Amino acid sequence: MKFNDSSANLGICQDARSLLGFAVNDTGSYPLADLVRNSNSWYRRVNSWIWNMTGKWEYDDENFTTLPIATTDLVNSQQDYSLPSTAQKVFRVEIKDINGDWYELHPIDQSDIKNQAMSEFYETAGRPVYFDLIGNSILLYPKPDTTQITATAGLNVYFSREINEFTTSSTSTEPGFNADFHRLISMGSALDRALSNGMNDKITYLRQEINLMKEDLNHYYGSRNVVKRTNMRASDEGIVGKY
Repeated sequence: MKFNDSSANLGICQDARSLLGFAVNDTGSYPLADLVRNSNSWYRRVNSWIWNMTGKWEYDDENFTTLPIATTDLVNSQQDYSLPSTAQKVFRVEIKDINGDWYELHPIDQSDIKNQAMSEFYETAGRPVYFDLIGNSILLYPKPDTTQITATAGLNVYFSREINEFTTSSTSTEPGFNADFHRLISMGSALDRALSNGMNDKITYLRQEINLMKEDLNHYYGSRNVVKRTNMRASDEGIVGKY
């Protein structure tokens, strides 16, 4: 479902207004700016539902043209590397060794380090073994020694990312998940407007319909299995090193 299809009147904006009993292009009763804000809120909510339903399935917004893999150079004795600004969740971190072969790092948390100061945990630079996520940063333990690893494009991070938001100029843009469930956004946006306007009959109906479609969404995404992906290509947005 397109976001704002004023020609055929089949878009999310038109559907949300129709669900409330408004004319499909009545921007007075439901302004476009409000629809954009509420639609993005529900887009994020559905995105979150899908992540909770999919388990190990690596769901990603279909509007992106690259896979969510970021690559950056490693700097000798530099521990801290910044994540891409769109990253939501990190699945995997890999380092390229001195022979050009990739190996996986193991996640670790500060709470796992017992009876030792963090500053002394793998304090000597070497071949990284662990990674820790703090805020928007990845910390490598030990810090990379570029005599033991490949520095150029030597760090890969596999991650999930934020939605590709609608804007007031979006027309043919569609939500980046299965089209059978696009109406969750228009129904959710209609519900937000009904709540703000005290439209009690609409509120009850919309909540029921959203819950029913959410059950179908859960069945669809919850039953998907992890598959092996091939021909991966990295995201255009790399990781920025911190100095």
